[in-house]
Amino acid sequence: MSQIIQEIIQQQKIKEHILTEVVGHTLEITFNRPEFHNAFTVGMYVMFQEYVLQADKDPNIYQILVKSNGKSFSSGNDLRNFDVWPGLNDEERKQASLGLTNMLRDFTSSFLNLTKPIIACCQGGVIGFIFPLLSIFDQVYVTEDTYFFAPMLLFGQGVEMFSSYTFPRIFGQGKTFSLLFRGQKLSAKEALHFGYAQEIFKTQDEMIKKARQICQQLEQQDQSAINHGKKLIKRAIYDQLKTSNEQELLNLERIWSGDKLVENVFNYMSRLKAKL
Repeated sequence: MSQIIQEIIQQQKIKEHILTEVVGHTLEITFNRPEFHNAFTVGMYVMFQEYVLQADKDPNIYQILVKSNGKSFSSGNDLRNFDVWPGLNDEERKQASLGLTNMLRDFTSSFLNLTKPIIACCQGGVIGFIFPLLSIFDQVYVTEDTYFFAPMLLFGQGVEMFSSYTFPRIFGQGKTFSLLFRGQKLSAKEALHFGYAQEIFKTQDEMIKKARQICQQLEQQDQSAINHGKKLIKRAIYDQLKTSNEQELLNLERIWSGDKLVENVFNYMSRLKAKL
């Protein structure tokens, strides 16, 4: 990993940004940056990955429950992650892009290879990379005010987090184009209709209470049967997911190492401000 990315990670690995608690045999992971709508810093990517890997190896943890504090589940990437880009020369930008790509490869692999159930409880905005990432979660629960938005292509980025494979499979070709290329939002009811989400709740408290009950139910079942069952279900699509993710990562590396990243982000932000 490049020195630039390593330094950013060390600066941004702030423990308070992602909280963890073990409840019974469930690891609860809570995004805790509500003042920024739980936008992810580079350091948060690494911490999230580390917690998932630790849970998968821990025989006392049977499943993972992911939730967040605040009005939004997550607003995706903190665009300040790219603040360093304008000051980089061509070679530094190339090395930083490679480092960021390798970091994301490790991040996505931790979810692709996860053997234990993982459940998400979402409220408000589910924006950016987190939207497609949840497509490989085992259960996604939402409140009535939840919406999903993937603006990556709107500011010159690429598809990511397995979405080149999972989105057409879940939503169909036409709806996928609307979501990824046109920036169309997906409502909670639509997410339920397409099978992306499994249940809708009126309040966040009600949702988390039900999710914990489901975790308690899963704890009573044979864990070997659950883990082997999940592995067999994923086995049928594992190679396609891995290949799609690798192609997505190589495309992102190409974009990040080019000279239009900052311009594309700036133009997108300018269009947003013009609408306000």
